[in-house]
Amino acid sequence: MLLIRFKYRLSFLVFLVLLLGKSYSQNSKSLVDISSEFSNLKSQVNDTLKVEKLIDLYRTSIYQGPIRKDILDEALLISESIFYINGIGKCYNRMGITARYEHDYIQSVTYHKRALSYFEKSTDTLSKIKCLNSIGVSYRKLNLESEAYNNYINALRLSEATNDNKSIAIALSGIGNVFLDTEEYDQALPIFRRALVIERENKNLRGQEYAYANIGEVYLNTKKFDSAQVYFNRAMKLAVDHPRKEGVALIYNFLGLLSQREGNFKESTRTYEKAIPLLMEFNNTRYLSNTQINIGINKTYTGEYPEALASINAGLQNALKIQSRQNIELGYDALATYHTKTNNYKEALQAYKKATKYHDSIVNVISKKNMIAAQIQYESAKKDAQIKNLAEANILSLEKTRKRSLSLWIGAIVSVLIISLLLVFINLLHKNRALDLERKNIELKKYMGQINDLRAEMQSKSAEDENEWISNLDQFDLSKREIDVLQLISDGFNNDEIAEQLFVSKNTVKTHIQHIYSKLDVKNRVQAMKKVAIV
Repeated sequence: MLLIRFKYRLSFLVFLVLLLGKSYSQNSKSLVDISSEFSNLKSQVNDTLKVEKLIDLYRTSIYQGPIRKDILDEALLISESIFYINGIGKCYNRMGITARYEHDYIQSVTYHKRALSYFEKSTDTLSKIKCLNSIGVSYRKLNLESEAYNNYINALRLSEATNDNKSIAIALSGIGNVFLDTEEYDQALPIFRRALVIERENKNLRGQEYAYANIGEVYLNTKKFDSAQVYFNRAMKLAVDHPRKEGVALIYNFLGLLSQREGNFKESTRTYEKAIPLLMEFNNTRYLSNTQINIGINKTYTGEYPEALASINAGLQNALKIQSRQNIELGYDALATYHTKTNNYKEALQAYKKATKYHDSIVNVISKKNMIAAQIQYESAKKDAQIKNLAEANILSLEKTRKRSLSLWIGAIVSVLIISLLLVFINLLHKNRALDLERKNIELKKYMGQINDLRAEMQSKSAEDENEWISNLDQFDLSKREIDVLQLISDGFNNDEIAEQLFVSKNTVKTHIQHIYSKLDVKNRVQAMKKVAIV
């Protein structure tokens, strides 16, 4: 085992040297003058080829930085003006990807669904498959696993129907990650292995890197650490040999967690610290917060308390900034452990309550998912109406052109008839818009009513939970006075404050607490609160 560990560490040194060499060669590549290229394209005739070039230039701005959203706006404007359906879909799909990078996942889904509505009208099956996979990714970020799974499955079916192996592998990877999120590891592993086989056949090194990392994560979560190490090392080699943004940093994150799970906290910290500069360089706040919190956890267990607290707080602040529920829960759990080890039980209880709050929010996850889904549906419905209006306007424009041409031959009589028909059409259009607005107002009132009903239900539930908590304590045979003391402990009171509240001496309070510990079979306050929370 020691020999294997030595080989792994030696491999990392080789990887690091290769990484520096690859980074240097990448930086030496010439950059595109995006502003000049954009100006040149704007002077060209508006057609489908110009739209495709603008979309490619926008993608270049993403890789070079800064992101030029005005280029994509220009591509969308031209696509709409020439009614290039596939171009409109591609623009909205890119907007969805950008929104996801900016952690605005609801907006990302809205853009992707808008794009999908256009791809449904086109014959571009590949773009439709890419869009479905992208919707799946954004839904996963929102913890809407069922919706993510359905979109990945649809992408997989289309990919298999068209024998597109690259898209098949991407869809399989997405489905496997859904099973990872739901902790169905037996389902995830064969899917990731199938994706790896396809990526090897395609000689897609980036896809192989993802597959190795995903398989390693399955083994990590099932505590097969040696297997996890093997697959993470394979992923790391590919990430170093073929650098892509924060790819190396993400593998370091997995390896840091692996060392932590094995109890090697100092090695875990060293590995995590290698990831931080890369995560900061590529602005990956989600993994950065996770890395910072885990470094804090490691330093808590190695007794480096000041550094531990600073690292946990930094990671928690980043997690709160992007509302990453998993990292927020991890951060508060880390704070609870830190305060327990430093004998700050009141702060430990407060942190534990906050962690429990985020964890218990899973109970209401169906309601939250319905609210998010309703919001996405509402936004998509609004845009669908705009799409319909755009199509109608285009049809109307063609009709006007035809009628003007006929008017040259038919004369003034036909012109009068056309004007009359236009007036009737406009009147009908105004009536349809009024009816559409009324319908949307009714839907909005109904949606707001549902939100108010949900708020009232959650408020009544909190009172019921408190009564249920007290009744569940009967099984521990606690006296009424001991229950009173336990309630004050749960509120964060110390012994002096409990004595003052109950009008008894401090020694009496200590006696009650000892009885509570004995009956609950625990050793401290945090354990006591966890014991009653489980009940």
